[in-house]
Amino acid sequence: MNELPAIVVAGLGRCGTSLMMQMLHAGGVPCVGDWPDFETNDSMFGRFDPKAFSALRGKAIKLITPADLPIGPMPRHVVIWLDRDPQEQARSQLKMLDGIGAPVANNRKSMRVFVAGLRRDRPLNMAAVGVGRLPNLRLSFERLITQPNNCVDALEAFLLSHGYDTVDSRAMQQQIRPRSAACYPGMMEFELLNSQSFERQRSQPGRPGAAL
Repeated sequence: MNELPAIVVAGLGRCGTSLMMQMLHAGGVPCVGDWPDFETNDSMFGRFDPKAFSALRGKAIKLITPADLPIGPMPRHVVIWLDRDPQEQARSQLKMLDGIGAPVANNRKSMRVFVAGLRRDRPLNMAAVGVGRLPNLRLSFERLITQPNNCVDALEAFLLSHGYDTVDSRAMQQQIRPRSAACYPGMMEFELLNSQSFERQRSQPGRPGAAL
């Protein structure tokens, strides 16, 4: 039986969870789902299986809005929680919805509603995933983008403290594309999927990807 704890990478939508999963994957941690977003039906779209979750020793899984999932008291999982400036996070959420043609107006009223929702939902989701009662590392998207050395050092120390002693910190840091931490004007997911880096990632897991 694998004695390593599962790693739950969690946050509200558009906070850097995909980037964190890319970093863990590059560093040698087995991850649920596929590059670049590591999103699965089991963890993202209402088919969450608590029994399967309880068997995720030694793997990382991404959970968005974990308060919507019946997580329960799985023994020994640890949490990496991602935050983001609510204004920038709301902008990114509205940009994503606009990009997929969702019937949501991208205007000041929507911004206010989304920012208020993020602030309201944050403590509920942190509690649902176990932040406050389980070992956790809290990072922000802004810090990941602007202070990659500092963040990778903190991440490596956290992983080592829980038995992940073979992670490749250099490979993790290479996943971060230097840029402004403000909401990206385009759809980086599509840029990733159409880039040569995607082909390299498929043939050589752990090679540099990019931040979502």
